[in-house]
Amino acid sequence: MHCLCDKTLKLIYADAEGHCGYQCQSCGAIWLPRKFVQSIKHTYHFSYTDFIANRTPVEREVSQLCPDDGHTLKGYTLFEANFSECAGCGGVWFEKGELHNLLQNYQRMSSEMSTLDRLDFLNILDFLS
Repeated sequence: MHCLCDKTLKLIYADAEGHCGYQCQSCGAIWLPRKFVQSIKHTYHFSYTDFIANRTPVEREVSQLCPDDGHTLKGYTLFEANFSECAGCGGVWFEKGELHNLLQNYQRMSSEMSTLDRLDFLNILDFLS
């Protein structure tokens, strides 16, 4: 997958705000596939159902395409955090700082699981799907 800021820059699998995601090393944007967004519930008191139900659609001046499947991304806000979601795959694109803005509205769960353990767990989920 490549970043939306520069179609030649690859997104790197990394720790993103204490959560797993794909991040651009140049602009700091973060791509979370749908399963990764759903898995936020393992590190924060977060409900994917509420996330979908409570967000507000916003108009974007420039159309962006999903880095995963090429569908058009639709803009949303929630808790003053801006992000875009792919209607095709359900992945979510966060510009630099926006995932942090969203997650600060949820209480973090205490966990003994390290970021690398979460990466391994999510790799298994991707492999099984």
